[in-house]
Parts: sequence; C-alpha cells; structure tokens
Amino acid sequence: MTIRYGREILAPRAGRGLEYLMAVDQSYCSSSVYGNTRKYHGLLVHKGTVYLSALDEQVNGVWISGLQYEGTPHDSGPGNCYSFSLYPPSWVFWIDDVIVKKTITFNGGPTITYDITGEADIFIRPLIANRSVNQVIRNPHVEFEHDGNCVRWCGTVLEGDFPFTPGPETYWNVWYERERERGYEPVEDLISPGFFSRHVSNGQVSLRCFREDQAIVLEKETPALHSFQGWLDRAADTFCHGDEIYAGYHWFTESWGRDSAISVTGLLIDRGNKKGAQQVLRRLADKMTGGVIPNRFPDNYHTSDASLWFIHALSRYQRRWGDDSFILSMVPVVAEVLAQYPASPVAQLDHSLISVAPRSTWMDTTFTPREGKPVEINALWVHALTWAETLGITPPVPVESARSAFKKFWNEDSLCLYDRIDPVDPSIRPNQVIALALGLVDRDQASAALATVSKSLLTPYGLRTLSPHDPRYIGHFNGDGSYHNGCVWPWLTGWFTEALIRNGMHRSKIAPMLAPVLSHIREAGAGYISEIFDGDYPHSPGGCISQAWSVAEISRACRMVFLPRETKDA
Repeated sequence: MTIRYGREILAPRAGRGLEYLMAVDQSYCSSSVYGNTRKYHGLLVHKGTVYLSALDEQVNGVWISGLQYEGTPHDSGPGNCYSFSLYPPSWVFWIDDVIVKKTITFNGGPTITYDITGEADIFIRPLIANRSVNQVIRNPHVEFEHDGNCVRWCGTVLEGDFPFTPGPETYWNVWYERERERGYEPVEDLISPGFFSRHVSNGQVSLRCFREDQAIVLEKETPALHSFQGWLDRAADTFCHGDEIYAGYHWFTESWGRDSAISVTGLLIDRGNKKGAQQVLRRLADKMTGGVIPNRFPDNYHTSDASLWFIHALSRYQRRWGDDSFILSMVPVVAEVLAQYPASPVAQLDHSLISVAPRSTWMDTTFTPREGKPVEINALWVHALTWAETLGITPPVPVESARSAFKKFWNEDSLCLYDRIDPVDPSIRPNQVIALALGLVDRDQASAALATVSKSLLTPYGLRTLSPHDPRYIGHFNGDGSYHNGCVWPWLTGWFTEALIRNGMHRSKIAPMLAPVLSHIREAGAGYISEIFDGDYPHSPGGCISQAWSVAEISRACRMVFLPRETKDA
C-alpha cells in the first residue's frame, strides 16, 4: 500500500507539513516534501551530525527544491510538483514538456535518482551543514576535496553520474519554520562546494552520499505494506537497533530505559522477534543498579516506573514463548527489583503499595510532579508481585495485601480511579487504564471507570492527559505546562484497547476508534505515529513526528483488534 499524494501538496504549507523519515542504524534521511523545515532535517544525518543538509536542484533553469530563506514569503514552494508518494519518497515534477521523477532511497546513505522524460539540463548544488542536529551554524567553513564526479568533506563522500565542478558558494539565512514554531533559532547558513551538471535525454542519473568509515548496510526486506499493520511494522524497525530502542525521531534518537521497557512489547515481542526482545531486555537488566533501571543512559536513574515496565515486558515475553532459558536467567533480576526497588531513591514501600519521588513517572514535568502513590505505578507493582510468585520468588509483601490496598484508588464521586493517593488526586487522567487492562478492578467498577474515561478523555487520536473540565486543562500544546495537562498521548491507546476487550467490548466496536490514528500515517511524519496530539479540535499532531511507544502501542492495539489469533513468529 503506497501512500500517494496529488493536488493536496500543491499547497506549500501542506507540503512542508508532510515529513518523511528513513533510518538505518545510527543514520537517517529526513525532510519535508518541500525541503528542510527543521534543523534536524538532512539527506545524511549520522550519529547526531548533519553532513549533507539538502540539494539545490534546477531542471532547465527551473528550481525543483524547496529552500526557504529568512525575510522572504513562506507561502510559496515548487509549483511544478504534481505527485508525491512513499516509501521510498518519490516526487513527479512537470516542467513544460519535461517530466522528472525524483526518488530517494536510503541504506545508511541516500541515493537520489532522477528519471528524465524529455530533454533536461540538470544543475545540482549540494548544501553542507556539518554540525550537530541540536544547533544551527552561521558563516560555515568546511574543507573540501574533489575528483571527477566526486566531492569529499569530513569523511563524507558525494558522488554522481555526472561531473562535479568546484565553485564554493554560501547560502545565507536559510529558514527552518518548525524551529521558529518550537521557540528555537530558525536561521542558519549553508555552504556549497560546487555543483553537478549534465544534459540528460530520456535517461536516468543519480547522486550517492555515504560516510567513508561506515560499513555498507544491506537494505532490509521491507514488510508487506498492503495494510496499516505493514506500515506499523516498517515504522517499528526504524527504532530497533541491536540491543537498543531509540525513543523517537528527530530529537530522541537515543535509548531511554522507560521508553524501551514500554515499547519492547509492541515493537518486538508481539511481532515475534525473540532475539531482538532478548537483546533489549538483557541490556536493561545489565544497566540496573539497586533495582532501578536508568531513565536516560548511562547514569540517570530518576525513574520510578522503568523497572516495573521491565518486569511487565518479561511477563509478556513469557506469555509469548514460555519459561525458556532466558526467563530463567531473568529470575534473579526480578528478585533484585522486588528486593531493592522499594527502598530506592525513587520508590519506597508504604503499607504494601509504592510511593514515588516527584517527577519520576512518565508524566515527568514540573507541572505534573505526582509524588505519592500513582495509580499506574501501583498497578504495575501489584502485577509484578503476582507474576513473581509464579516464578517462585517470595514477594516483599503478600500479593493479596497489595491487591486489597489497591482498592483505595476507587473514586466513588467520579466513578473512576484516583490518579494517585497519599495524597489523593481526583484528577481524571488516563493512567488508570493500565490498572483496568491488568484486571485489578472488579467488572462493575471497571465498566464505570471506562465510561468515565471515554466521556472525559477520549478523542479520535487517543486519550487526553487531563479532563477538559479540569481548570488546569490546556487544549493545545504550548510547552511543558500542556504536555501532560491536556495533550493526547497515543501510546495509551494500546492499554485502553486492552482494558475495553478485557471488560467485554467486542472488537468490532473498537475498530472504528482506531481509524483516525491509523489515517494519521498520511500526515506529519508520513508512515509513523506522532508523539502527541492537541486535546482540542482539530487535534493537530505535535512533538516528535515518530515516537517509539506511539508506534508500539498503536501496533499492539491493532493486533488485539484485527489479528487476535496471530501467533506466527516473525
């Protein structure tokens, strides 16, 4: 199922709002349909450095690239692009009687191919940044070497099927509109070492860019893209790199403990990737200190939930593959968590339940500190105690004692679960769906809570992080204050779906709920699921264009709804 666009991308704002992403190991290629709109964009970004930023392309003297500059109108774009499809990203330009099809493939480095129908003079200038993805640069200076059809800089090679002519030129005041929207410096200068040029008559030419120290990466077999699940499987692969799961693109291209422990089920376990799941879980276990898995590697251990998500992932692994040697090797690790985690700097055992430090849950901003006993932490705690007993581990408190204490979360006034107790927080938030999915609430109360959650939090793209009736609610993302006080986080959809199924809703009734977020693969980061959406209409996407746990949990929801009997290992 190729995603195709036509007349809708003739609107420049629509084209610049649609981004593509191809990632292999520690490299990626990403931009919008009409050129770079972020400092994170680039044709070759490797280990956090933008080497090849963009190309300034002309065919018969007509520009087909989408560079924007400070102080110029930003409501224009290449007016000759009539088709765009992906993956791989492919454009069709009409220039008088000449048709140009441009395609970018990526196997650790980009290959840009131009298929020409007609007579065309092609002129292409590579634009170099050579800087960190987290900054912009002014008045750049880069040393270049050239030889025939090739130009080199800083260990990077760009070669083509047509000759290179040296002629350095600086492109001043290149504009990145998404950075201005995010409150960051939106302007930088790029340098071009020269240009490639050639006359082409009904033929094909290509440019190839790669790092000299980078091993050639064989292109992976692309999952069948005839369904939404195929697209989600393709997206899942971009996050999984050996024993690491990257949290998101573009600015979370690193492995986080919490994100990995949450995402491993949907990205690897449910897809039958046993070896990959083992690698990720073993790495998390190896990084554990005092029963706590780090939030950010190597030494940020301020997370009260990563260790409990880790145990949950192990239980899902066991459900998939049974008590194999890997699970047996993890028994001492689980025992260590139960013994040491409840007496750690981030978590303390208090009357059979867990009390946590401020800002240590996934809602981690200063606007949602959540110190005390959060509902999802204690749901995962009860689950961990219950599962540990099946492994022959004696829990630090009786399971029934913890289950009984968990009943204190029931909020009779709102007919749902408190978001936390000790102190009591009656805010209607989505964290309770994790407890409902794990079966910790009796059927009548669970049905009432799901009704409250649906009425107060449900949007076409998932659950709001706070009820709109709460005075702290912020309906549109505007920074940390709104991050967990109104924004929709699609990763919670997997848990909401599981809770609905557990409590008797037929899958056919859930399927329409997933339709809008699956259609989202046509927008923002095409082929991916965004980090967040606005809580208010029209629920615009925001944050990272591609987030690991968003993809993982939407994928898991789809498997529960559309493929409930799927057991075949990938």
